[in-house]
Amino acid sequence: MTADSSPQFTPEYTPADALDLRQLTGADSALIALDFDGVLAPLQDNPELSQILPESAQAITALSVLPATRVALVSGRDVTTLRRLADPPAHVWLVGSHGAEVDLDSSSSPEVSMTSPEVSAEEQQMLTAIDAHIESFELDLSAGSGSEVRSVSDIRTGSDMPSGSDTEVRVERKPFSRTVHTRGLDEEFASALHAHVIAVQAEYPGIRVIEGHDITELAVKTATKGDGLRTLISVGTPSAVVYLGDDVTDEDAFAELENLTTGLSIKVGPGPTRAPWRIKGPDAVAELLTRLANERRAQVAHLPQP
Repeated sequence: MTADSSPQFTPEYTPADALDLRQLTGADSALIALDFDGVLAPLQDNPELSQILPESAQAITALSVLPATRVALVSGRDVTTLRRLADPPAHVWLVGSHGAEVDLDSSSSPEVSMTSPEVSAEEQQMLTAIDAHIESFELDLSAGSGSEVRSVSDIRTGSDMPSGSDTEVRVERKPFSRTVHTRGLDEEFASALHAHVIAVQAEYPGIRVIEGHDITELAVKTATKGDGLRTLISVGTPSAVVYLGDDVTDEDAFAELENLTTGLSIKVGPGPTRAPWRIKGPDAVAELLTRLANERRAQVAHLPQP
């Protein structure tokens, strides 16, 4: 999260059927941008098991085929993992790695169909240092306890992931970052792991530490979800935009919409935010998207199909 996008408000929860969506449903063109984990998919101890709620998947499919309507998923996941887990319909745009990767429908935007920057030698050195730092935690703990600590070196192995342990090191390896997941872990273990992981930044100040819901991400790129959303807006030039996010990294996207008169920011779940509106969770998101699809379909029925 950038310095100028810190949360400022604590809005009350609003029922999904009470939000005013008219600026979206009646817009000449609309962009519906959505975070994945915690918004479309309930949070999981093992993020490899994250699945979009069926009602949200159906609503996204319905929205994606409407005229002058664009759906985009904006996530900290890398684009490859996001596409595999979300399985979005054709023409849905993807932003991954907190804005570092952009994957657009090449038929509508051939000049920006895929943006995935290379890892520089300096950045690779930082990634190697992060990996070594995490490994040293495992080794130190194993030596101190006299037993081997369970390790998940690559959380994307999914079905091979050990279960039932609250002292396992869960690392999700992405092209430009490493994410350590602590959801469901022993509190003391998770605290010690977090402190050890972020200490690598003292040696490599260029590493960006991103804190989220029971995750600590160490990134070597400075891109944010706000950057990703800005790219989507610049390419699609929508007349109205909505963004739904649940985590601190989504505050950059909320900040991006603050100066857009037809921008609507919606926080999903608890916590301070820059968004003026809040709904409860993925079930409420599914209800909101279903309502949005139905109401916008009625408004754009006269327009040609994409």
